[in-house]
Amino acid sequence: MSTISPEEHKLRNGKKIVIRTALAKDASQVVKLMKGVIKEGPFTLYESDEYRSTAKSEAKRIKRFREAAGKIYLVAEAKNEIAGFISFDNWDTRRTQHTGLFSVFLKKNWRTVGIGGLLIKSMLNWGKTNPVNRKISLAVFSTNKNAIALYKKLGFKKEGCCPKDMIIDGKYVDSILMYKYTK
Repeated sequence: MSTISPEEHKLRNGKKIVIRTALAKDASQVVKLMKGVIKEGPFTLYESDEYRSTAKSEAKRIKRFREAAGKIYLVAEAKNEIAGFISFDNWDTRRTQHTGLFSVFLKKNWRTVGIGGLLIKSMLNWGKTNPVNRKISLAVFSTNKNAIALYKKLGFKKEGCCPKDMIIDGKYVDSILMYKYTK
């Protein structure tokens, strides 16, 4: 079972946040958060009309992640509001199950106060004790300088570059691949 004990943190803005394992009841807030982030623009794979997750499908995903040994799904909650989330999805084959990719998303009004770093640190701590995980990877748009700086600060190293990997607003954008070993 992939869970963590809830962790309370004080943010840079003085507010308190709890990082905890996602629950099925969080699904509707997570879907709403994703739709908001996608609507903002350039840092997700989806365009607004392509994102089709529902509260029901996201609840199933959350349950699947809780039950899988090598996956984790965490939320950052402030007074019953989901401010952000992170999900790490490992590969399902024995040769590759030790690694996978994570995605992190934050509501716009909760950015720059430290939640992204807290979610990533919680995931990394989980990875250190998880019997399956050995390597955590990510792909980030080369244009997302703030995210790249955060990943470097947390010890992620550049693994490669996928040139012209995405098209955003009619322009090609590279994807930067990064990783960190947990053990």
